Amino acid sequence: MIANALRLEIERYAARMPSHNPLFKKAEDGTFTAASMVRYLTNVRYLCFEAQGYLDRAGARALELGDVALAEHYANKRREERGHEEWADRDIERVTSTAPVPLPVGIVPAIDGLLAFLRRSIDEDPAFYLSYILFSEYLIVLLGTPWLLLLEERCGIPRTSMTIVGNHIELDREHVVEALDDIDALVGDPAKLPRMREALLATFAHFDAFCEEVTQGSAADSSQDALRQISAA
Repeated sequence: MIANALRLEIERYAARMPSHNPLFKKAEDGTFTAASMVRYLTNVRYLCFEAQGYLDRAGARALELGDVALAEHYANKRREERGHEEWADRDIERVTSTAPVPLPVGIVPAIDGLLAFLRRSIDEDPAFYLSYILFSEYLIVLLGTPWLLLLEERCGIPRTSMTIVGNHIELDREHVVEALDDIDALVGDPAKLPRMREALLATFAHFDAFCEEVTQGSAADSSQDALRQISAA
């Protein structure tokens, strides 16, 4: 029940993204630049790295509350996520090494806001972190492939420069099915649904802010030549 309700929320959000989200809109009109790509990769790399510590935090909090099954779940997820940031490292290196000008590298404020929110959520109830995990895995399965296609065809950004996305598309297809089953198995109290839905909706808002910040100045970035060079590399 809880898993299906969260799944439907994510599907509704994903259905709006192609027409409303700047990652998609700028990819579609060909204005997603190399600078935006490096900002995106840098921040996703940071999230992948930080996620390992947050899984530890969620597991420790679950043990404090006596929920051994949830703690073991987060320990298993921790093992699954180890080293994924290295994909982004290689992507960033490839893009920056072929760009004719220095490209921006830095963490945008929205990521700090998201991480602060996740800390509060975990400390309140570690089960709430399941909402975020489902969102991060299911969204990339739903929209990762069409986004990469737009980037390649309209912006000249090859998939080989976005392996952090492509690899997660393949991995998370199976993870999503497992995540839905796990939520219903691990969260037995239906009274938690409203707060888990609130956590999910808050995650949407933080992700929207991240997308805006990553693409700010995209039209003005003088990086289209860099994209053409990346494509030719």
